Amino acid sequence: MSPLMSKLAVPASDATWLSTPLRRFNTRCDWADSISEHFVPLEVEPRGNGPFRNLAANETLGCLQVSELVTSAQRVRRTRVLANRSESAQYKFSVQISGRTLIAQDGHSAELDPGDWGVYDTSRPYEVSEEPGAHFLVLQIPAHVLSAWEPMIQSQLGRRFGSSHGGARVAMDALRALIAQGQALGPDLAFEVSSTVMRLFALSLGEHADGGGVSSLEEVRQGQLRVILRHVHEHLHDSGMSAETLAQRFRMSRRYLYKLFASRGLTPADYILGARLERCRDLLGDPACTRQIGELAYAHGFLDTSAFSHAFRRRFGMSPSEWRTQHARLAQDLADGHAGSV
Repeated sequence: MSPLMSKLAVPASDATWLSTPLRRFNTRCDWADSISEHFVPLEVEPRGNGPFRNLAANETLGCLQVSELVTSAQRVRRTRVLANRSESAQYKFSVQISGRTLIAQDGHSAELDPGDWGVYDTSRPYEVSEEPGAHFLVLQIPAHVLSAWEPMIQSQLGRRFGSSHGGARVAMDALRALIAQGQALGPDLAFEVSSTVMRLFALSLGEHADGGGVSSLEEVRQGQLRVILRHVHEHLHDSGMSAETLAQRFRMSRRYLYKLFASRGLTPADYILGARLERCRDLLGDPACTRQIGELAYAHGFLDTSAFSHAFRRRFGMSPSEWRTQHARLAQDLADGHAGSV
């Protein structure tokens, strides 16, 4: 066996993680085709004068695609042109088993040594360079599954993180268990477990943010809450929106969801109702809005006009029709005053 082939063989101490056998790729064309099939289109550039040989295996575990790779020296680039063709955003978590890999995105770069991991976003340009014999996992997950963690993830792209302690150690242990048991799980359970494992990785990023510890974890929670609140305001028309549906949508427990809203001194139901009423109040006060009150209420998640009117009066001290009449009169007075000054 040649020295390069020795480097491409997986050392006994770094036994393969996946049960799927590693497949060998001997040409750049075959390798690029495999990357496009299992990842996203990338530019592949071999480095050095040795033969181009790579090993790869792929498995799907719930919402997570796991790829195990052992590579020769190469550089892969996600150019801006390729990134702009993305139909949907995905995150990639790279976990180094042996050897060394360099990842770079958004002006940050990090060398991943064994035990390190990093994350990058396929919807934007990035670059990955591998040394000969680099052995690593790539965990690919749709960005929407981790939408509640988006602010923290976006702030940590292209950086290096360890996995020997703290939340990352828990996440790594959970990943090992998922890979070991994943094929025996049913589809629904596999989805829940895989998304939970990746949330553990995302959550552990808070331990590494500037400021560290408790304050950084609080930033994670506030980032999660901002994403949830944005979702609420974009879906006020959904009459079925509730604490239960929000917890399901963002893959968290009801208890944790209530804890997030408690930082605003509200429950999820209070916030949803308030957001609906305030949106309706703004529209009722706009002379350009001529929709009937019942129609307006229905369009913002209220199934009963009477219930809407009672809630509106409790919140603002007058009925929807009184509010509309009052603001129409004010608008007319302002218009008359402007006309008289001309």
